[in-house]
Amino acid sequence: MHPYRIAGLVLGALALLTGGFLVVGILLPSGWTAERSVEIAAPPEQLFGLLTKAERWGEWTPSPDSGVELFGPSEGPGSGRRWDDPGYGQGEFVIVDTDPPRSLRYAVEVEGGSIRIQGSLRIESTPGGSRVHWQEEGDFGWNPLLGYLAGRMDELQGAQMESSLSALRRLAEGEPTSGLD
Repeated sequence: MHPYRIAGLVLGALALLTGGFLVVGILLPSGWTAERSVEIAAPPEQLFGLLTKAERWGEWTPSPDSGVELFGPSEGPGSGRRWDDPGYGQGEFVIVDTDPPRSLRYAVEVEGGSIRIQGSLRIESTPGGSRVHWQEEGDFGWNPLLGYLAGRMDELQGAQMESSLSALRRLAEGEPTSGLD
């Protein structure tokens, strides 16, 4: 067999595999959901004060190191953070709705809206303080590579949510918060 024919067959097979990979990625569900909760020895009003101010989110959730700008009111609907950071890209987080001291909803857009996340935090009073329920859902759109990632987001984003909720618990309970888990 001629070397050019072998090279053509190899390149054709690679193109077919790559095309198949991309088609499957496009056909995979692009939406995802993750949900976690934690018990915190603090009353709902105290927790809500940490959640309703976008500025405070950097104390208990991963945040960019550079290019962060606060906007809107200091708390409640419209309170937000924008960033342009090499590690996090460009994005925006904004609190869209609150029901003090029980719940809030927020929205995140990354890279001009190519990734969108909707989230909510619900606080229930318990005999020992509060239970915080955190739920997020997102959609990666038509990106064939992120289609493969969407199926693992409960695991991946859920782990990040657990770490952030642990940091929120330490912050609310007055323990050292020298970093996120």
